[in-house]
Amino acid sequence: MIGAMSRPLKPIIVFGVMALALALRIAHLSSAMLSPLSYQPGPDEDYYLRFGEAVATGHGALTPEFMFMDPAYGYLLGAVFRILGVNLFAVYLLQALLDTATAYGVYRIGVVLERPRAGLYGAILYALTSTAIMFSATLLKETWVTSYLTWWIVCALAVLRSERRLAWLAFGMYCGGGVALRANLVLMGFGALLLPLLAPQPKSERLRIFTRVLPPVVAGMALALLPWSMRNAETGAGLSPLPHNGGVVLHQIYNDANPDASIWVPGFVNYLHPSEIWRGYSAEADRRLGRAASPVEVDEYWRGQASAYISNHLGDVLRDVARKSLAFLSAAEIPNNRSSAEERLFSPVLRMLPAPATWLLAFGLPGLVWLGFRDRRWPIVAAPLLLSWVMVAVFWAEDRFRFHAMGALALCSGYGFEEFEQALRSGRARLAAYFGAAAALIATLSIWLGIATPAPTVRWDHIIWGYVKMGKIPQAEQAALQVLRDRPDDAPVLEAMGVISASAGKYADAKGYLLHALGLRPASHVGHFNLARVYLALDDRAHAAEEAKLALALDSLPEYQALLDRIEAGK
Repeated sequence: MIGAMSRPLKPIIVFGVMALALALRIAHLSSAMLSPLSYQPGPDEDYYLRFGEAVATGHGALTPEFMFMDPAYGYLLGAVFRILGVNLFAVYLLQALLDTATAYGVYRIGVVLERPRAGLYGAILYALTSTAIMFSATLLKETWVTSYLTWWIVCALAVLRSERRLAWLAFGMYCGGGVALRANLVLMGFGALLLPLLAPQPKSERLRIFTRVLPPVVAGMALALLPWSMRNAETGAGLSPLPHNGGVVLHQIYNDANPDASIWVPGFVNYLHPSEIWRGYSAEADRRLGRAASPVEVDEYWRGQASAYISNHLGDVLRDVARKSLAFLSAAEIPNNRSSAEERLFSPVLRMLPAPATWLLAFGLPGLVWLGFRDRRWPIVAAPLLLSWVMVAVFWAEDRFRFHAMGALALCSGYGFEEFEQALRSGRARLAAYFGAAAALIATLSIWLGIATPAPTVRWDHIIWGYVKMGKIPQAEQAALQVLRDRPDDAPVLEAMGVISASAGKYADAKGYLLHALGLRPASHVGHFNLARVYLALDDRAHAAEEAKLALALDSLPEYQALLDRIEAGK
């Protein structure tokens, strides 16, 4: 029976599955390029867009702002922009190809485990995963992280069969390279150090293997991390290869003003945007310390504040960890930069496919247990799931963190399907029933948790701004007026309506919308900037200069300075 399950598949079948995966992603990409959401990037997308532009031009990539987040994706974008210009379609197409390669990686895991049919089933499931399809057409690193973790499994399973130091050196470099993509992937490097414990050789041989392969793994990681350490050292951010956002992120989660550890920013930060978060936290650290603090000192200060809160509220923190652990199993989406609830409005592909969390968890977790009984290498497949759960439980219960485990979950689901099929064929009905019951129980729990979670709201201001940037002003105005009828004090939509009115030459109306919006949200530098432009159009230069200075004080963007210079020059 095992021999039948390990029989290789016809290449045309594998090719067909990969073609399906790519076709779905290309179909979604064609919709995404016509969607207003693609023209109004989320906070992290805007950050990495500007990061990539700075890398491509060779100016500004080493400023404290771009030392705040994981750097590798910014440099990947910079390479594309350098060659092709700022071409988001090229980035999305590259990511569609990469995500198709991830589906192939799921299949390869099955092949290395000598279960190619399980790998094929898993690849089909991943090809149909709507979360993966959605993220492939975003300016976010999530597609790259998920692909990295899927291929980490393939590489770990392959290197486990070898004692060649060169192979382990290459694997160490792969582990180290992932840290620049997302800092928490350093945990996969620690996992690599433990791999010899799973070697197929007798126990008496494993210590010898461990001592043989440990040095090249460590050397490989050090080599891969060296460029990022040098980059940080060059800017005075220390010798660590990690970005200096750890303390800030921890404080965002663990502090007295955020007792439920939700997505939150303090009052000294204007927007939920990486650049704004860095500027606000840096300025507040300077104020509290009474001096200008370096990026490393800012990070250490807020890490200390978060650590103090955790030690003083350990019971509350553990309850939050337990609550977010349950959220990991929830069918509900918890969006951050992109929301499938919004994406489905404009993508027929996403509307056609069900949300994947419930069925991947329902089949994947029992499949992992089944794998654990069959193959002692199961911890390698489980490693991305463990990492994903840690990110959800310790940080935020966001879909992007859960997405990182979906390649491994798809493989485990495929493994469970194959075992279920074989159990039925061989008359082991009781074993098949156990699998089915476990899957039904997890699915029921997931759906129940999802019902108890508030559905994400559609951020209509993003859609409206997207229409504005597309030049589709009538659609933008229609959507804005509809929202304001229901929510007349929606500040972001009021700001958008101000710009829409100004574009139509209705400057008096634009002034009214923007003043109303700024009354509700006075720290909006975008609102002050647009109001300055409206005042300039009304030939009220005094008020225009005042608003431009307010915008510049809140955010020192070049276009704000250019507007102020133009006003003061009387042009």
